[in-house]
Amino acid sequence: MQAIGKQKEKSSLFLFVLISYAQIWFLYGIAKLLDMPFSMDPRQLGRAYFTCSVLLLPLFATIVATVIITGKEGLNQLFRRSFAWRFSPIWYLIAVFIPFAVTAASTWAAISFFNAEIPKNWFSPSFGIGFLLFFLIWDGLGEEVGWRGLALPLLQDRLGSLGGNILLGIIWALWHLPLFLMPGSFQYGNSLIIYVYLITCWSIVIALLVNKAQGSVLVAILFHESANFIAFTIRYPYTYYVLFMWGGASCCYCNCVPSTAIIQIANEISQGV
Repeated sequence: MQAIGKQKEKSSLFLFVLISYAQIWFLYGIAKLLDMPFSMDPRQLGRAYFTCSVLLLPLFATIVATVIITGKEGLNQLFRRSFAWRFSPIWYLIAVFIPFAVTAASTWAAISFFNAEIPKNWFSPSFGIGFLLFFLIWDGLGEEVGWRGLALPLLQDRLGSLGGNILLGIIWALWHLPLFLMPGSFQYGNSLIIYVYLITCWSIVIALLVNKAQGSVLVAILFHESANFIAFTIRYPYTYYVLFMWGGASCCYCNCVPSTAIIQIANEISQGV
């Protein structure tokens, strides 16, 4: 019986990753075929709609993989756990606070050691506030149920807190690879290696939040959107100190013992209850 459960774990995880990657590369192929540049400008509805559809791919892959492997009851269990909200309110606050704290610390280091200056237009949203809020909610909901609701407990159960989240961070980062090939995206022209490092650090920090929230992805969504809000609205002196700060944050958090609830969650997924 235990062997069957472990096989279900492997199957659901493999199918989720396979579908997620296949979808984003399929959409990338369509964009290239139609010569459709990346755009998040709501005034360009066709391009913006196409871009926003990418954000829901992990959620769709999660639903399909879960229903195929563990059935409708397994999907209901996943959603109940992912959107559970009754845990200590402090973790809601910490999830929002961490990205701002790291940004503030790296900005202070840049000013103190590099004589950097804060740009005059330091608050400069990349697009309108209304579309920004829509995008942030859409993005977090679309990604985190899959990465943290399904994949996190399974990888962490098999590889431990650090190993599981390093691997998850790499898988999560490389899922964005097509965006590095699309002019106009925020990833285009940037270093893939640095991106993988940064996203892996985020993965480790998010894992602690999810563990403390008893498997709820609400804290992951808050962290994700807090970090994205900073990236899309705040202009600060960017130096390698921000990478150092995120590395330090992940080192501190990865030493924390994960909640035993996450092991129970993995067992529930494997049993499909």
